[in-house]
Amino acid sequence: MLGRPVAAQMMDVDGLLTDAAAIPRAGTVRVFGSGGGQSTSADAGGAVGSVAGTLLWVPFQSFGGDLGAYYQTGRSGPAVRLRYQLLGQDWAGIDLSLGARYKSEGFTDYGHGEVESILALGRSFGRLDVVANLVWGVEINDPGMDAELKTLIGWRFGDNIRLGGEVRIQTEVHDEEGWKAPAMVSTDLIAGPTAFWRVVRPLTLQVLAGIGKPAGSTSAGFIALAGLSVDLN
Repeated sequence: MLGRPVAAQMMDVDGLLTDAAAIPRAGTVRVFGSGGGQSTSADAGGAVGSVAGTLLWVPFQSFGGDLGAYYQTGRSGPAVRLRYQLLGQDWAGIDLSLGARYKSEGFTDYGHGEVESILALGRSFGRLDVVANLVWGVEINDPGMDAELKTLIGWRFGDNIRLGGEVRIQTEVHDEEGWKAPAMVSTDLIAGPTAFWRVVRPLTLQVLAGIGKPAGSTSAGFIALAGLSVDLN
């Protein structure tokens, strides 16, 4: 039985910053781990580190869920995500998924959980892959809300390597005083070139090196991230 095209296999893997718009085939069990460091923090300008991991299961076609955990310089907690793919590029011309994520820590007010709604779009134009995410976050038992835009653009060289860039912009849009216009000081920004390498069929490696500006700071610094995913079946 023939497998899916390489483009589809790359498009159903989450990026280091973006949620994939395509869901892996039914029955997939995937472990994804990532970590990195950033030279600028919102607190005292010092370096911060992070590590995260998720376990994804696709029980039936077009629907998947994952359970994860993260640690970032003293902060840690669980995260849960559910996704359903409404459209597929092979028959609708575009990949489109809707999702929801629970995080134990909100974007602006630590100690309050957050629920996010996710719209993920993706399409391959020949060897060019494009992914875009629109995310809306609402903190639990708190008036905080945030909006997030994440994008990935990459060019596939051969069957196993893709080079490009990823960007994530997240900003607070509502607090205890009401709606507010986005401001640079309350915006978290990460951007940089990325590389995706399918080492062997079940194993992929991703790296990103670029700039990061955390919310609560007006200065940017260097950031480096790496991730490894393995399909267990």
